[in-house]
Amino acid sequence: MSLVLPDTIASNQDLTALILDVKEYAKWFAHESVKQQVNVPTSQHPVALSAVAVEVLRAWGSSEALSGARLDLLISELESYQKQAPSITVTLAAPAPRGIMTKLVAWCRANISPTVLVSFDFNATLLGGMVVRSGSHIYDWSTRRMILDNRAKLPEVLKNVR
Repeated sequence: MSLVLPDTIASNQDLTALILDVKEYAKWFAHESVKQQVNVPTSQHPVALSAVAVEVLRAWGSSEALSGARLDLLISELESYQKQAPSITVTLAAPAPRGIMTKLVAWCRANISPTVLVSFDFNATLLGGMVVRSGSHIYDWSTRRMILDNRAKLPEVLKNVR
């Protein structure tokens, strides 16, 4: 795939929203193209798009001018990306701020796969740390797991707390 998504497109849901935005833009673009062909005044304002959709459309149109065929190809690439991309779910103890999620996505794309989609959940019972799920594999680096794994040492630790 020649398509590189920004790190703000982290999850399958983000990608679905982007695809819907691009489809909406492609529909608007097609209508405007027909209006130009029959000399009907065109709309001054395109359809409202998310900032990330604008970013992706600009990047996609940087090498070759946007056309109906190019937009269809972009939609096809995005849908193919969505079907083929590996995905993981990161569960944290609290909802992560957007900046943290973007950094985690960037790290995952640099170290796991450049096409990985990362979904985020939260579960307060983790107390801290994270749990990462990829397919049937679960990697638990939560504070809760560390406490449970070391419960025999807990009385000794508590005895030394003053």
